[in-house]
Amino acid sequence: MKKITKLISLSLITSSSLLAATPNIGDAVKQIQVPKEVQKKKTPLIEIGGVKKYAPIMKDDKSGKTIFVKSFEIEGAVHIDESTLQNLISSYTKKDLNFNQLQEVTSIITKYYRSKNYFVARAYLPVQDINKNNGIIKITIIEGNYGKFNLKNNSLVKDSIVQGMLDDVKKRGNVVSANTLERGMLIINDTPGVKVTSADIKPGSEVGTSDFDITTQETKRFDGYILADNYGSRYTGKNRVMAGVNINSPFNIGDKISLSGLLSNKSDLKNGRLAYSAPLMSNGLRGELSYSKTTYALGDKYSNLDAKGNSTSLDATFTYPIIRTRLENLKASLNIAKKYLKDEINAQDDTTKKDVKSLRLGLDYDKSYLAFNLPSSSKVSFNYTYGKLSFDDSDKRENDENGANTNGNYSKINLDLSHSINFTEKLSLDTSLNLQYALSHKNLDGSEDLSIGGAYGVKLYPDSEVSAENGYVFNIEAKYRLPNINSLTNTIGIFYDRGRAFMANNNVGFESRSLQDIGVGYYASYKDFFGQVQVAWNANSSAVTSEPDRNSRILFQGGWVF
Repeated sequence: MKKITKLISLSLITSSSLLAATPNIGDAVKQIQVPKEVQKKKTPLIEIGGVKKYAPIMKDDKSGKTIFVKSFEIEGAVHIDESTLQNLISSYTKKDLNFNQLQEVTSIITKYYRSKNYFVARAYLPVQDINKNNGIIKITIIEGNYGKFNLKNNSLVKDSIVQGMLDDVKKRGNVVSANTLERGMLIINDTPGVKVTSADIKPGSEVGTSDFDITTQETKRFDGYILADNYGSRYTGKNRVMAGVNINSPFNIGDKISLSGLLSNKSDLKNGRLAYSAPLMSNGLRGELSYSKTTYALGDKYSNLDAKGNSTSLDATFTYPIIRTRLENLKASLNIAKKYLKDEINAQDDTTKKDVKSLRLGLDYDKSYLAFNLPSSSKVSFNYTYGKLSFDDSDKRENDENGANTNGNYSKINLDLSHSINFTEKLSLDTSLNLQYALSHKNLDGSEDLSIGGAYGVKLYPDSEVSAENGYVFNIEAKYRLPNINSLTNTIGIFYDRGRAFMANNNVGFESRSLQDIGVGYYASYKDFFGQVQVAWNANSSAVTSEPDRNSRILFQGGWVF
């Protein structure tokens, strides 16, 4: 009897890459993720007015006289190398020039600065005795320094917090630059409870400076979502309801309290999460503390096992925007987590307890651009995770060492790539590739494996169909936007999915498995409501093994974002 119990325990603690293995807490936690469809949209940045006020003003005595120009002497160039500027105007040297032609020279320099986003910089001819300069003409450049940020704050965030974000702009370089100014405005917009509604430039109180009048308004105090889908497991409940709510800036410091939950039919899968985030510095650094709990109970053909389990997770996350602009962003993140995992098979009086400590370093990059003159966007996400898995029970640890050998230190890397291109206003193509690789030839616990099935993988197959330490998921979908029906948008798509999973250390009899499907989708939205239906068919791939086999699968999802 003891040997039988150990064998059952082994099936629970090894990687869920074992085909048709009893679902466990590792499978359950991978079903818990915020749907892509309800992730918060960024507040668009308003245009910054008043740039035309800084066009260079040149005065001409109307005499029409010319002077021989031997060379130019440039003063005040700090952020652009003087030799670069000299090359721009070299064709104007060693010749006679009138005042209008000298004005052309300063305009060339000014335009070059504007092209490099120094949009209040200007070049001009200072007062000088051109008859005594021996043909050397002086050009002075005022690159444009930040003056004051005059804030009119009508938001949910206190003045000192918003003002600090504005003042951080000057710390990044005193010269007015579109990049630093845009960064400051966007970081404000990223802060819960506040958005910039106007930004106007005016001459500063000191020569060469520019002041900015900034007006902000409040955002919603509460926002969130309600969503229903059938993305769940047959054994923990296919039909699910999810809801989340954010309380924006409850303490008037740009913080946020987030509550979310998930419930499957028959309550076989439940999840709850509580998080609090707040700005840590004025430069965009934020921190978040969160607690989540997931419970599951197996039904259907596993009902007689009386199998259930739970997990709790404590997380601390820090994020920092290295690059923050309208069209290009790079964010760094650090996550420290501690998870407790528990599985029970009461029919066999068997319990497995584990805890996982992990540290994850991440970089997220996105960019919008024109590819072959077509609107495009790309995203890249890279994560490195280092952790340690421990079994509470020595017998379970021994079983693991003789099997999958997941106990101890581990590390892995994840790389997610996605690209979208619009061929016309109606026709677009979306592609994505998600990869995972376990380092040091080490098997991982099922909760850390890559699942290649599910609604965001190879859709025909359940999340628990096959997962392993190493693998990839590739998705491609062509979409065509149909005519609107009143305010209802309609889009149809055809997709193809492919995935492959293989173990880091093949010591439990599983080598690799590939899945693929093809399907169609219909997507609709009306104001703050959205819905979609997808149908996936087997594309000459292997049979479904974790649930009764099928040749097709219908997925639906509908929700409301408020």
